[in-house]
Amino acid sequence: MKEIYNIKELSNYLKISPSEIRKLVRQNKIPYFRVGNRIKFEKQSINEWIENLEKDNSRNSIFID
Repeated sequence: MKEIYNIKELSNYLKISPSEIRKLVRQNKIPYFRVGNRIKFEKQSINEWIENLEKDNSRNSIFID
């Protein structure tokens, strides 16, 4: 069974504010879907999104010796 979060639950999971999550949704930077007018997030999609962010950040890092 898929785990589905609302904005408040995702906020607790990611440890960021609900307003920051809404901003990411408006910018289409986070995977989400709508049920009626409600915004929902699938935990697996969020975890994959986080992994991709980590990969992108590691590729774009500047290493200093």
